[in-house]
Amino acid sequence: MPNHDPKHPRNTRAYNGSFLTAQTHSQGLKLNPDERDAFLNAMAKQGRVTNAKETPPPPPPPPVDVTLLYPFLLSIFPTWRYGLQGRGDCMAWSAMHSVDILMAVNIALLEKHEYSRALGSIEAQYGFMRVEVLGGSPDYGGDGGSPSAAAESLIVCGTLHRMTYLDDQYDLTNYDETGGRSGDWGRYGVPDPLEPIARKHPVKTVALVTDFDTAVKVIASGLPISNAHQRNPIPTHRDKQGFADKKWFGSHAMNYIGYRLGDRPGLLQSNTGHGNHVSGPMQPDDCPPQIANCSAWIDADEADDVLSAQWSWVYSGYTGFPKRNLSKSPVSADQVHPSL
Repeated sequence: MPNHDPKHPRNTRAYNGSFLTAQTHSQGLKLNPDERDAFLNAMAKQGRVTNAKETPPPPPPPPVDVTLLYPFLLSIFPTWRYGLQGRGDCMAWSAMHSVDILMAVNIALLEKHEYSRALGSIEAQYGFMRVEVLGGSPDYGGDGGSPSAAAESLIVCGTLHRMTYLDDQYDLTNYDETGGRSGDWGRYGVPDPLEPIARKHPVKTVALVTDFDTAVKVIASGLPISNAHQRNPIPTHRDKQGFADKKWFGSHAMNYIGYRLGDRPGLLQSNTGHGNHVSGPMQPDDCPPQIANCSAWIDADEADDVLSAQWSWVYSGYTGFPKRNLSKSPVSADQVHPSL
């Protein structure tokens, strides 16, 4: 169990590898430019890419009007479904949905069969970003995390998965929808015995995505985007083309998991921590209900507004963002590149 001693080192100082200084998050998603800029500056000093625009341009891909990443997710994790966020841990939901899709693409496309076949632990990432990265202590209180802290936690702390650990001492198989585990670990940190295990499974590269065109390029290479904004459009209904026509705006983190070009370009946005909340027609027509019920297309100009705020990140398991041909995988090309 987490160490509740306020004098425990983890509860009185930031993680040794942290790029960031401590910053209390009182509730939900908190967007702190100083945190983000400190992280970006530290990455730049290490020679890391900080903006996906800065990566060397890959060879131009053949024109593909639509690319969807959820078929990879469902091919590896066929029982995947959205959940119900128990606390203000939307940033961890968003981060781990990106990691889950990245892992699924790597297994399907690169035959990385040594990868875990279990989804990522949201509560563990919530604890890592709040305590290990941001230096939380028992009186930290409140809820929430930041996009830059989530990105750093994936590099520095690694990830855990929804499975049992250490002879069943820790059962992370299911997300705790009461918010109990997120609340405990988000305040006191991930239990010490699990930290060395998580460090074996880091994300190697993270970078900002700041515009629609770059988003299209990274998604075309099989990389989902964790998006966040103080006024993120949260869909509740779709029009006949599957685009959000009813929505509310909130400080929230979600994901972009597909793109479409043509007459009405846009990005497919999923809200995995608030499932079964979107109704109306969906494109493609055969989109599985566990995706359709938490997703909608967002028009390119609106997505551009979200991305230009510089709170949205792409994660990669490899240095840089190499172009990958998603058609060369066991997943049907008609599923990945459907006609809409």
